Amino acid sequence: MKIMISAGEVSGDVHGSYLVKELKKLRPDISFFGVGSDRLAAAGMEIRFDITKRGTIGLLEALPNLWPIFSTFLKIKKLIRREKPDLVILIDSQGLNLPLAKFCRKIGLKTVYYVAPQDWLWGTPAGVKRTAGAVGLIVAIFEKEFEAYKKAGANVVYFGHPLLDIVTSRAPRVAGQICLCPGSRTHELKTLFPILLEASGLIQTQLPDATFIIPAATQDIYNEIRSLINHSSLAISHYKVVEGKTYDTIATSDLALCASGTINLEASLLGVPNIMAYKLSRLTYFLGKYVLKIDKKIKYFSMPNILLDEKIIPEFIMSDAEPKTIAAAAVGILNDRDKQAQMKSAFTRLRRALGAPGAIHRAAQAILDFAG
Repeated sequence: MKIMISAGEVSGDVHGSYLVKELKKLRPDISFFGVGSDRLAAAGMEIRFDITKRGTIGLLEALPNLWPIFSTFLKIKKLIRREKPDLVILIDSQGLNLPLAKFCRKIGLKTVYYVAPQDWLWGTPAGVKRTAGAVGLIVAIFEKEFEAYKKAGANVVYFGHPLLDIVTSRAPRVAGQICLCPGSRTHELKTLFPILLEASGLIQTQLPDATFIIPAATQDIYNEIRSLINHSSLAISHYKVVEGKTYDTIATSDLALCASGTINLEASLLGVPNIMAYKLSRLTYFLGKYVLKIDKKIKYFSMPNILLDEKIIPEFIMSDAEPKTIAAAAVGILNDRDKQAQMKSAFTRLRRALGAPGAIHRAAQAILDFAG
C-alpha cells in the first residue's frame, strides 16, 4: 500500500509522525511519501515537499506565502497524478489541504482528514458542510467536532485526542523557571516573541531569581530565536534556548507564556499553568470580529478555556497582548499558590474531557479499515 501525507506546518509534521509509526505497526508494508518535514522524515516518510516554514494565520500574514504555496500545490497535484497513491491523508493546513481533498475526490482517490479544519468552532455551518463533502473520512479529535461533522453528513470517527498519547515528560521541575513559547510560525516569532521577551524582563524586576527557557521545535526556529534574543536590549544570560525538547522544557517550568494554539493545550496537559497571548494584523482581526463574528460564536480563544467553557488560563489578544499586562498576570499566578492549584485541578478535568489514551492507534486502525 502506498500512502501520501500532506502536512504543511510543524504541528502537522509532529502529528503525522506519530500516525505513521502506528500505521507501520499495523501494516509494515506501507510506503509513505508527501509533504512534511523532519519529524515525518524520521518516522520513515519520503519528503517530496517541505513548506512548514510557510505556515501562517491570518490574511495579511499569509500574503507573502500565497504564491510559493500555490506553486507547490500545483506540483503536489502533478505528484498525486503520477504516483497514484492508494490513500491521501491530510493533516491540518486547511488552505492547502481542502483544495487537495477536492482534487483527490475529483480524480477518484480516497482521502482522510486527520486534525481537520476547525470550522465547527471558528467558521460557519457552510464551511463544515464543505469539509464534510470533500473528504472520505474525517478523524475528529474533539467530541464536539465529531458531533458537528456528523450532523453535516460526514463520514467521521472519534477516538479521543492524540495529544493524550503524545504529550508526556518525566523531567523534574526547576523552581523559578518560566517557559516562553512564541509559536513556530515566522510571523509569530517576529511579532509575539519580542513582546514575551519584554514581559520576561518585567517579570524579572519583580522576581529576580526567575530564569527563562525557550523551546525550539526545529533548528531553523532555534536560530531565529537566538537571533531575536541577541538583537534585543535584554541581558541574554538568563535565557536558555532548547531545540527538540518542547515537552521537557515546558514540564520543568513553573509557568508558560504561550502563543495562541495547540501549545496551550500541551502545557495544560503537562499540568503547567500557562498564559495565552496573540497578535494579528488589524485587517485579519477586523475580518474575524466584524465579518466572521468569531467573538459572537465563542466566549474564549484558547482551547483549554473553550473545552471547559471556563476562563482557566488568562487570554491577551491584540492590544491587550502587551508586556505589562502579560507580566502582571504572570507574577500574579507565580505568587498565588491557590490560583496555581485551581489551574492544575482544571487541567485534570481537561484531560478527562479529551477522551482516553490510545487514540492514535485506534485512528490508524480506522484509517486502514477505510482504505480497504
